[in-house]
Amino acid sequence: MALIPQSFIADLLNRIDIVDVVGQHVKLKKAGANYQGLCPFHQEKSPSFSVSPTKQFYHCFGCGAHGSAISFMMEYAGLGYVDTIEELARSAGLTVPREERTANDVARLQQTMALSEVMSSAADWYRQQLKQAPRAVEYLKGRGLTGEIAKRYSLGYAPDGWQGLEAVFGTYANDEIAKTLLEGGLLIQSEQTDNQQTARRYDRFRDRIMFPIRNPKGQVIGFGGRILDQGEPKYLNSPETPLFSKGNTLYGLFEARQAIRAQEYVLVCEGYMDVVALAQLGFPNAVATLGTACTANHVRMLLRQTDRIVFSFDGDAAGQRAAQRALEACLPLMSDDKEIRFLFLPTEHDPDSYVRAYGAPAFEKVIKEAMSLSSFFFKIVSQEHELTTPEGRAHTHHAAKPLLLSMPPIALRTQILREVAIRTNSTPAELESFCGLTVAPAPVQSNAYVSHPQRSNTNPHFGNTNRTPGAPWQSAKGAAKRVQPIAPPQAPTDLAEQLLRVLIQFPHLGKSLDANKRTLALKASKLRSEKAFALMQDLLAQCDLVELIPGEAGKPPSVGAGSFALFQEQLSRSEFAPLYEVLRKRVMGSDLDLEGAMADLEGSFKKLELTDLKQEMTDITQKISGGTATDQDRARYRELGERLKFN
Repeated sequence: MALIPQSFIADLLNRIDIVDVVGQHVKLKKAGANYQGLCPFHQEKSPSFSVSPTKQFYHCFGCGAHGSAISFMMEYAGLGYVDTIEELARSAGLTVPREERTANDVARLQQTMALSEVMSSAADWYRQQLKQAPRAVEYLKGRGLTGEIAKRYSLGYAPDGWQGLEAVFGTYANDEIAKTLLEGGLLIQSEQTDNQQTARRYDRFRDRIMFPIRNPKGQVIGFGGRILDQGEPKYLNSPETPLFSKGNTLYGLFEARQAIRAQEYVLVCEGYMDVVALAQLGFPNAVATLGTACTANHVRMLLRQTDRIVFSFDGDAAGQRAAQRALEACLPLMSDDKEIRFLFLPTEHDPDSYVRAYGAPAFEKVIKEAMSLSSFFFKIVSQEHELTTPEGRAHTHHAAKPLLLSMPPIALRTQILREVAIRTNSTPAELESFCGLTVAPAPVQSNAYVSHPQRSNTNPHFGNTNRTPGAPWQSAKGAAKRVQPIAPPQAPTDLAEQLLRVLIQFPHLGKSLDANKRTLALKASKLRSEKAFALMQDLLAQCDLVELIPGEAGKPPSVGAGSFALFQEQLSRSEFAPLYEVLRKRVMGSDLDLEGAMADLEGSFKKLELTDLKQEMTDITQKISGGTATDQDRARYRELGERLKFN
């Protein structure tokens, strides 16, 4: 895909007013130099959401959400970066240019536009057909649905005919029409036989209730059809098309966005009817996967909308397998401010039937009591393993290892690891070692002896009066003396996250780092995790690419809005995007300003330099203990000791 030029993004942000953009979705009132309103990202009664027309920036003092017009639309509407740019450009009457747009790019865009128009027209026709199909209307009424809900989800009906859509698009004998309908998954073309002059073309959806599937912008990109009478398959989905990908789409997310924010959680079900019926019964915050396993992209889309996800599955073996796949999709994207639960209903019930049988309050209760992610984790790794035997405990460790390795280095991973260790009669250190999550530090010989030639007590370097504090040798006369080694420094893994967060928020600070500080930053990240190390590499590379705008007199330079947006886009597309997204969300909850960021950065590097200094002293101590130290080593040790006194 061709990139959007940075200059266009900067021009776009200069032309649009964030007050207008936010004001289309949030009721704002003037409050001094700024505007205030109720935050759209969390529930509140008193307005804490502020929009600055001078800074072109929004900030919520309640939940910490903040950013530009671009980030507001991405978070509020659940749009991707490119879709957000296109949406804002459209509102400003601009056309998004593309760098190096090829003939294939143009053809692909034209194909997408043609398919989108076809899907929209088909949805309108299906909706009109429902009004003329008493049998279909009675079926929906029998499921407890009202006309209001049917309208909200744009439900329709595909008549029981082979060429129904010809009424909308014309004869299927027209190859151009048929080609577009086939690409959109609305037609099926049979294989040509010897008895046929041409292949037969007919409607994919016949005698079915139609559920239009929408993307985050509300455009119809596919359909699900539920057969009215007996037959197989009961539910039929659109095939994969240039518009529609099951692994990247959730049914009902467009309709449920406001309710998800209001309820502060999303309920993930297994079918279209579950979503629509739950909306009718007072749970409009439900969505569904589309006949496929829950994917990381599904989870990522949901976490843009809320911090709490509840998966609802059948209690049978198939439901357990689906839940395990959902767990595997969630673990790499977890952070300590997220909550994910798993609800297993009795095998005779789906969410719709459960609410009808026991009522909405009972369903709310089982949602609140749903199994936590950690509890389900323990269940998955220990099932069918006998924890009273060494073999069973080893099998549990084996099952837990890939799941633990897939998680980012957060507090929840530490807690889960400790719990698994307790349940398997192991220590956390043993399990960490088995999983390869930690590297044991090299042992330091504390009982070693070393001989030194007799030295004068008046020697300024080795005498008692001027001896460097903590020196590993003694200056008194005599034979070997016991070495008192310096304890090796602790890995400063907490500093790695602090550095990453500062550089994500202020990339121009990363651009100005010298080679020594970059080495320290990479070393700290390496100690944290391989993912953190790789992200730091990518982050520093992207920092080098940002374009700086000179500051006013006496003020430091800053990053242009367009350049910063591209910086975010590149990192969000990198291999380590999940970890970047976690850190970016934490940055959004921070009120750190540039001055504070510079102070944090300076303090972090000072601590890292101090750690390196202590490590070098420890290495020299080991040489002295082994009798391999040179005069240069001892001179270096004294130099480091002097520096240590002033740090």
